[in-house]
This record gives sequence, structure tokens and C-alpha cells, in this order.
Amino acid sequence: MQAKIFLSSLLATLLAVGVIATPAGVVARDVGTSHSLNGAITPLEQVATVGATKPRPNGPVTTPKAGDVPFASTSVEARDLESLAKRTLGCVYVTQDANFAGTSAYICSGTWGGCITFTNPWRYTISSFGPDGGTYCQIFHSTDCSSGGSTTFTYPGYGNLGAWNDNLGSYRCWW
Repeated sequence: MQAKIFLSSLLATLLAVGVIATPAGVVARDVGTSHSLNGAITPLEQVATVGATKPRPNGPVTTPKAGDVPFASTSVEARDLESLAKRTLGCVYVTQDANFAGTSAYICSGTWGGCITFTNPWRYTISSFGPDGGTYCQIFHSTDCSSGGSTTFTYPGYGNLGAWNDNLGSYRCWW
């Protein structure tokens, strides 16, 4: 009984004081160092075209861990977040090989929620997709962001795209 009282008072004290949890081992990705990027942004027109914009989907946002692959979205509900959009660009890093290897492009569309359609030689050749911190993206099999969409995810992205590996036609991002 005394142990139960002690644990109850300890829990009450921790809740009253508050506990700050800091994740261990979280390191920001340095795109330039880890991917041999020279800091240059790939011009959008060399990689993709921009289509109609839509608000960010309502629902959970996935923060991928090492070894994760994207999964299909089951939510089609959206909300109007355009009025809350920050005035910064949402950039993504894509590569044609898994684990952020091979031919790469660093793309900044500047279009909040716009459907970005990959053009050749990028269409259906991408194996890694990594949004910058604070950028939320959905990837699609279709070339018009209409079908085969993933859940919304954020930094660090996916080094292995699973069902979207070499089957990625378009994407949307919000920030």
C-alpha cells in the first residue's frame, strides 16, 4: 500500500512540475555533406511542371524513421490552411537510387499545395524523396496528383519509396 501511495505522489509531482523529453540521436540532415550537393537548386522546369493547388490534407503527418517506406492515404478530407501558410519555399531532395544515392535534384517549387508533375527523365525513376524541415508532402503514382497518394509526411523523407519506387509521377507540398 505504501508503494502505491509513493508512486501516486511521484506521478503527481512529475505531472505538476512537467517533464521535458528530448529525443536522443536526432540529427539534422546536411544535404550538402550527406548527398554531395553543392548547394545549387535545380530549376523546376528541368524536373517538373506545376498544376492546380489544393489545401494540405487533414489527418496525421508521418515523420519517417530509418528503414520506413511510405504508405497509402486513407483520408481524403482537407481543410483550408492557405491563410496560415508561411511565406517560405518548400523544397524537396529527390534521387533516382534508393537511400538518397544516384542522380539527384533539389527542387523548390514555390507553389504551396500545387501539383508538381515530374517530367522525363525524372517521371517514374525516383527512388528517394526528402522534404526539407517544416515542409509536408504527399506523393502520387498518377501524374496529376489524383490517385495513388501516400499519407502526408515530412522531413527526413524516405530513402526507400516502397510501392512508389520508380512509380512516382507527381507530388504536392505545403509549409
